[in-house]
Amino acid sequence: MDFALSDEQTSIRDLASRILSEQLTPERLRDLEAADEWFAADTWAELAKADLLGLSLPEAQGGGGYGFFELALVLEQVGRTVAPLPVLSTLVLGALPIAEFGTADQQAAWLPGVVDGSVQLTAALSEGHDGLPPEVPATTATAAGDGWTLSGTKHLVPGAALAARILVLARTGDGTSTVFLVDPAAAGVTVEVNHGPNLEPLSTFTFDGVAVGADDVLGTVDGGQAVTAWITDRAVAAYCAVQAGVCENALRTTATYTSERKQFDTPIATFQAVAHRVADAYIDTEAVRLTAYQAAWRLGEGLPAAEELAIAKFWAADGADRVVHAAQHLHGGIGLDTDYPVHRTFRWAKHLELVLGGGTTHLRRLGALLAAG
Repeated sequence: MDFALSDEQTSIRDLASRILSEQLTPERLRDLEAADEWFAADTWAELAKADLLGLSLPEAQGGGGYGFFELALVLEQVGRTVAPLPVLSTLVLGALPIAEFGTADQQAAWLPGVVDGSVQLTAALSEGHDGLPPEVPATTATAAGDGWTLSGTKHLVPGAALAARILVLARTGDGTSTVFLVDPAAAGVTVEVNHGPNLEPLSTFTFDGVAVGADDVLGTVDGGQAVTAWITDRAVAAYCAVQAGVCENALRTTATYTSERKQFDTPIATFQAVAHRVADAYIDTEAVRLTAYQAAWRLGEGLPAAEELAIAKFWAADGADRVVHAAQHLHGGIGLDTDYPVHRTFRWAKHLELVLGGGTTHLRRLGALLAAG
C-alpha cells in the first residue's frame, strides 16, 4: 500500500485531532476521572456535529460513505488523546456490522442515531479464554414461538453503559451460532460493571431467558460465525489503530520531558542512554502505526488480511509495551504521579495489549496461518 495519506484523509485525521485535543486536555481528563466519569458527552456531540461518527456509515443513512481506513485514522486520534469515548465500541462493534449485515429496517432504526450522536451501540462477544470470541459460544438462544430466548454470560463488554442495543453472539444449533440485537434494559438482563486498566467501564452481562424477536437477528440464523469473524477482524484492526495513537502520545510526552529535564545543567535527552531509549520507542511506535495501517487498509479494500491482522496485533501488544515502559522509565518518579499525563498512556496501552488476545495469542494465529500456507 501507499502509506501517504490523501488530502481528504489528512483533513479527516486533522479534524479529529483538533476536536479531541481541544476538548480533552489533560486537565479535563483529570476532572472526568475525579468525577468517576468515562464519557465526555460534549466531545461526543462535537464529533457528531463534525460528521465524524457517521464517517464510514452508508450515505443512505446520513453517513459519509468513507471506508474503514478513514475510520482507523479517527481511532488513532482517539488513542493519541486517550479520549474516554465509546467511538470504537459504537462504530466498529455496533454500527458497521449493522450497516453490513442488517436489514433495511435495522439500519433505519439505528444508524441515523449513531450519525447524529444520539445512539450508542456495542457488542458482547467475549466469554473469557484468550479474549477472542469463541467459534461456538456457551451462551445459547432457544427458539420460542416467533422469537428466541437467550441464556448465558458475556464478559468485558465495552461501551455498554449508554448502549441502546448490544450485539450478542449465541449458540442456536449444533456447532452454529447467531448474532442478535439485544436491548440491555430487557427483562432477564443483569449487568455487573467493572473497570479496565484505562478506567473504561467493562460490563459483564448475564442473560436469563431474555426474549428477542425474529427481527432482532443480525444477518441470518446460524450465520453468526461469519458475522462474528467480520466484526473481530475490524475490531482487532481498530484496537491496533487506537494503540498507535497511544504510543505516539507516550513518545511525544517523553520527548518533551527529556528535552526540558536537566541534570548537570544538561537536558537528559542528550545523554546517550536516554537518546537510544527514545529512538527505540520511536521505531516501535512507527511499527505499531504502519502495521495497523496495513491491516486497516486491506480490510477497507476488501483484501485478505488475516496475516496482517496477526502481525499488527502482535506489534500493538509487544511493541507498545516497550514504548510505554520506556516512557515511564525516562520520566522517573513523576511518571507515577496521576497529576501528570503520561500514566494514562501506560494504562491504555496495557488495556489495549490484551483486548481480543495478547501478543502470544496472535503469534500463534500467525504461525498457524504460515504453516497452513
